[in-house]
Amino acid sequence: MAPPTRTKPLRHVVAAITKHRPVVGIAALALVLGSTVGPVPASAGPSADALEIWVPTGDFASSAFMRVDQSAPDSVPVDADRRLSLAAVRGGHTSAQLAVTSRQGVERLRVRVEPLIAPGQGIEAIPDAIQVRYPSYIPDDRGGVIADPLLEVDSVDVPAGQTQPVWFTLAVPADASPGTYRSRITVSAHKVKPVVYELTVDVADVVLPPPAERNYHLNLWFQPDTVADQLGLELWSEEHFEAMRPYLQDLASRGQRVINTAVAEDPWPVQWPDGTWRSQTYVPYHSLVDWYYDGQEWSFDFTNWDRMVEEGLKAGLGPYIHAFGLLMFRGYQHIVYTDTRTGERVDQEVSLGGQQWTEAWSAFLIAFEEHVRERGWLDQTYLAFDERPASEMQVAIDLVEKVAPVFKNQIAIAGSASTDPFAYDLSLNYSNVNSWSQEMINRRRAEGKLTTFYTWANPLYPNTVTASAPIGARMLSWVSAKHNLDGYLRWAYNSWPEDPYTDPSYRYRQGDEYLVYPGEDGPVSSIRWELFREGQEDFALLDQLAARGGVDHPVRVAALAAVDPAATPGPAVYQALLGARAAIVAALEEMSPAR
Repeated sequence: MAPPTRTKPLRHVVAAITKHRPVVGIAALALVLGSTVGPVPASAGPSADALEIWVPTGDFASSAFMRVDQSAPDSVPVDADRRLSLAAVRGGHTSAQLAVTSRQGVERLRVRVEPLIAPGQGIEAIPDAIQVRYPSYIPDDRGGVIADPLLEVDSVDVPAGQTQPVWFTLAVPADASPGTYRSRITVSAHKVKPVVYELTVDVADVVLPPPAERNYHLNLWFQPDTVADQLGLELWSEEHFEAMRPYLQDLASRGQRVINTAVAEDPWPVQWPDGTWRSQTYVPYHSLVDWYYDGQEWSFDFTNWDRMVEEGLKAGLGPYIHAFGLLMFRGYQHIVYTDTRTGERVDQEVSLGGQQWTEAWSAFLIAFEEHVRERGWLDQTYLAFDERPASEMQVAIDLVEKVAPVFKNQIAIAGSASTDPFAYDLSLNYSNVNSWSQEMINRRRAEGKLTTFYTWANPLYPNTVTASAPIGARMLSWVSAKHNLDGYLRWAYNSWPEDPYTDPSYRYRQGDEYLVYPGEDGPVSSIRWELFREGQEDFALLDQLAARGGVDHPVRVAALAAVDPAATPGPAVYQALLGARAAIVAALEEMSPAR
């Protein structure tokens, strides 16, 4: 996917990326005006052996667990035998990377991977099994630059003394035959002798079910508004809904279980240093429901909300539908509506539990229940809340019990354990992990309730923020497995600042607000997003082992004990994770009916 460059104001277009790295200042302006900007070679041309290539961690299997610095190291740890190996399961993914530099600089660096073949085994080759992408360096809010977006381009230029990572994503079809496959990776550049690596891929006789069929409750908060903002589209227009589809499909490909919706304007206001209350995101969450008031009665238009739900279900999200807004974030309550007597749009502050709040939300809940009942969505629609204390939740629950009691047992809360009595779907703050009650978590599972956890800007690790080591994104699903949780929640999937490629932070720590980047035709993946998927697959393998051998299967118990999600990243942690996964896969192979 390419970053967006169409139908945007000039300030957005200037933030476009050419080739593999963001352009800023004069270079950006030259790009906008149609000029070509490229590296300035240090000499007339590179030598035939100009490419220096290495495996970042020294082991191809763990090479994706760390980021590569843009500056070339003083000494490149070149692997002379040029042999690489990966392990995979059917229906699974594996990431890896190489790092490439040149003291002289090279143009048109290009990496090609041949189909996977299994010589002498009598099984079909797997064409196009490995995707090649090039991590782009963007500003790091701690200073310098950091690699994160994965750009799908044919080739890249590497300036002298800089490093370019090459990202490989191995995707093994579920119907592929198990066995040992071989391939070749060719790294080439203009006027440079190619470098060839021999790759071995061992595919185990273990099949992962598709994400939609896994027991993993994934709840990432998708923000529709930012897609319209990035592409300069009218909110809720046909073009906007069309532009959202690739993002919804991307979420569905990871097993997203929830369609998150705002049924009131800007449910996430925070108080800023100037004392005003406004959205915590660069683009506010606009209500998918239009509110109207004539001085006596409230009315509601659910057209856009219906369309958002329909698009989500069609893409494969769900079955849950979450509706945010009954309680605003951080306690500031307001209601935004159109006064039908004047046509004026009114943003009115109200007090929680007061007459205006009660009358407006009573009318909404009654109308909302009737509407979702008519649409056939009542049983899957939940009222959702974000980090509200039990005292405020009680006020909201009292109103629900009074005017729309059908929703009393359809409540989703991200917050603390104190709101456990109210929530069917409860997500616990990882900041409080040391005080989580395992007894409560186990009891909720026995009651058939959902319990997950979430991370935000803190802690730095494990997490999906940009500054976190990539392995931290993979470790999150191990947290879920170790604590008998159902999955993971995060805000947000795509609450982008104005331009995440050149100014990647808005209010919070970089990457806290988004896991993917905006592209002209859909999401641009990130290192974090890729590693998170592999953690989900680890969880699915652990789940398979529990289903076949019991939760106390010794290999499963040992694997969970060996992997410490909070341990400082390094070779020992890398090998502990890979070793635990290999043991799980081996145990599952032993249980295969063919054995």
